[in-house]
Amino acid sequence: MGMGVIQRQGLQSTFITYTGILVGMVSLLVLQPYFLTPEEIGLTRVLFSFSFLVSTVIPMSAGNITTRYFPRFRDAQNKHKGFLGFILLFPLVGCLLALPLLYFLKDWFIGLYSKESELFARYFLWVFPLSVILSLIAIFNNYLFSVFRPLLPALGQEVLIRIFFIVLILLYAAGYMNLTGFIVAYVGTFVLQLLLLIVQAIRIGHLSLKPDWDFISRPFIREMLLYGWTVFLAGIASMAIKLLDSVVLGQFVPLGLVGVYGIASFIPTFIEAPVTALDKVANVRVAHAWEKNDMENIQDIYYKSARYLFLLGGLLFLLVTLNVPFLFRWLPEAYYQGVPVVAILSLGALFNLMTGSNTAIIFNSSRFTSGALALVLVAVFNLVMLYVLIPPFGLIGAAWATCLASLAYNLFKYVFIYARFKLQPFDKRTVYIALSIGVTYGITRFLPLIGNVIADVATHSVVAGLIYSLLIWYSRAAEDLKQLLPNFRKKL
Repeated sequence: MGMGVIQRQGLQSTFITYTGILVGMVSLLVLQPYFLTPEEIGLTRVLFSFSFLVSTVIPMSAGNITTRYFPRFRDAQNKHKGFLGFILLFPLVGCLLALPLLYFLKDWFIGLYSKESELFARYFLWVFPLSVILSLIAIFNNYLFSVFRPLLPALGQEVLIRIFFIVLILLYAAGYMNLTGFIVAYVGTFVLQLLLLIVQAIRIGHLSLKPDWDFISRPFIREMLLYGWTVFLAGIASMAIKLLDSVVLGQFVPLGLVGVYGIASFIPTFIEAPVTALDKVANVRVAHAWEKNDMENIQDIYYKSARYLFLLGGLLFLLVTLNVPFLFRWLPEAYYQGVPVVAILSLGALFNLMTGSNTAIIFNSSRFTSGALALVLVAVFNLVMLYVLIPPFGLIGAAWATCLASLAYNLFKYVFIYARFKLQPFDKRTVYIALSIGVTYGITRFLPLIGNVIADVATHSVVAGLIYSLLIWYSRAAEDLKQLLPNFRKKL
């Protein structure tokens, strides 16, 4: 695949991601607080988070194996040697192992949530089908990405599922279903997403569920399992860091507060969205560079990704943290306690952006096992901090635990890459960007309030944008971006 195709798909993915975020913000900030109770929002949040954690175990690293090894199977004439049928054996085995264990432990889990999250305890059994559905969605998403059909998976994951949920909320609010019907339909939205992916896989052809066992030898299977299980631990840890806060919160605070946290924790995803889009491009370039041992290219990607993401992330951080107090005025008063949660999680998101494409560098190198081990240790650290900080501090404790986990993991990746490969992405421009963010926040934070939500958001956004842009311009923190402007105009 040429870099032009990769960059075009990266831009399309960015557009889809931000479209999904906008749809999600309408759902979370406008519809859900007014049509659902905080307890009902918390129920969907904990149900999804718990099921998603289980769904990362069921595929037994099939997604990672697909990304790494599908190129060896690629053979459209022979239906990719039955790769899809082979990879679907993994969630089948995973279901046979994980679901009986989950059923055996269900009374224990229900007991954990029965006091503060009685609704989730009541609907706990829906974790079983939702976990299986989410695991199959992940399998088909990875398969479609591997055959270079990434748009429908991205569209389904980021946009369609949120639109389906909006329709469901409106139907529930209109009285067309009770809470049980709402939960059934909620699970049904993911069934619909899965069906769309299956139809797309069938439509593009070259599909076979019969593995070519002559090609898939035992040594090949051992190699795939060794890689898959190593990265599998990292995948579980990564998902745990993102979802454990809601899962643990439900044990210590009322389900309504979990709903407040769910809305607050969604907003910082607006800041982190560029990382997701960039990683899809950077992963390919970094993997190619490692194949050629092209350290100069890897350093270039590392340095530029860190600076550009920090530059853009700084602006997004300012827009989010300065305006979230005004945006939350639209919501019922109970949701206002989510404002500091947004600020703390936004800080964690900014840490993630400022260190650039460090994950791609580690996991595409021969040192990927060290990265996986570190991610597992960070997940354990996050879990411990959640249990330490949530009982005394509630939502704020959950936010700080997640923020500190992000800081710890990115600090490890920085030190590891520098120690092993003698690469690091920071220079004096990084300091200029950090100072620009701090000065802009300090000045804009104390602007007089107009008293109208829209006017206050507009004023703070314009002033912050102008101050930040001027500071970046005169500090020359983005001097080389000027060279890109003529080329960008030509492409337009």
